Amino acid sequence: MSGPSRVLVTGATGCLGRHLVESLVESGSSVRALVRESSDTGHLRQLGVELQTGSLVAEEDLRRAVRGVDTVFHLGGMVIDDPRADNEELWERIRLVNVVGTQRLAHLAAQAGAERFVFCSSVRIFGFASQLLATEDDPRSPSDLYSRGKAMAEEALLQVPGETGMEVAIIRPRFIYGNHDRYVLPRLVGLARRGGLLPLPGADAACDMVYVEDCVQALRLAAERQVPSRVYNVTSGEYLTLRGILTEIGAALGRKATILPLPASAVYGAAAGIELVSRALGKVPPTTRAQVRWYLNDHHFSIARAQRELGYTPRYRLSEALARIDLAQFGAAA
Repeated sequence: MSGPSRVLVTGATGCLGRHLVESLVESGSSVRALVRESSDTGHLRQLGVELQTGSLVAEEDLRRAVRGVDTVFHLGGMVIDDPRADNEELWERIRLVNVVGTQRLAHLAAQAGAERFVFCSSVRIFGFASQLLATEDDPRSPSDLYSRGKAMAEEALLQVPGETGMEVAIIRPRFIYGNHDRYVLPRLVGLARRGGLLPLPGADAACDMVYVEDCVQALRLAAERQVPSRVYNVTSGEYLTLRGILTEIGAALGRKATILPLPASAVYGAAAGIELVSRALGKVPPTTRAQVRWYLNDHHFSIARAQRELGYTPRYRLSEALARIDLAQFGAAA
């Protein structure tokens, strides 16, 4: 796969960013990464990436970062992986970084002459209700601060082509996993390592995932194909369930677990009770009804648009991807 000649990548030290940078460097692109001063950049240095330390909201940092690039891959931002998180101070931080910062970066990139801006969003903006083969244009109902920020960033970015002429592509993946994963596999491997009887809510609900190298493929196609400024769902294309995922991971680890699905009514009722008690005690509830809805409902998204317009073809089913991943790195999660 050929690539743009000079690119900026934000979020380059995360799982997805790391794999994207490796792919771009391998194809001959010149890569600049905007990183925090505290980030571990050893891997990027070994790849010969140009490093610039700075903030995702400071205008001068962003202006320097986009200077001379033809393509921006914006993967960076605040990640809040807990739907319980909900307060005004946190929302203001998310809004500043994930919404204002994204919009500012896009406009500065356009001013600097960039031709394409690729943004990594999330299918989480559809909310926690059931989604079966949901398309990009189906109703959205952001259900937590993180998805609210992503939805607002998308809305702002889709105005940019008309305002500046720069093309924008938005990739919406779900549950990216792979080597160096810090969110998905640490939890799943931890569960699978336990073996034995695992009582789980939503064990048989649809649960989409995407292997990181397939997500990289989608990002790069979005940068290279001459397509309208659009949004694209990206998954493995498989119909997976939590039961099936844990069974596959268990097999890869040599562990066998028996999944005990928990009745939805019982789990939802228990979560409601926990919320009431926690509120009375002035504490953050360990489990909420929002989390329960997330687990109990189906989340399976259509990738037909990405296949049709980008030429996206998922290359790795879960079992094949797991064979490429060093699961021992997630031992600390056990």
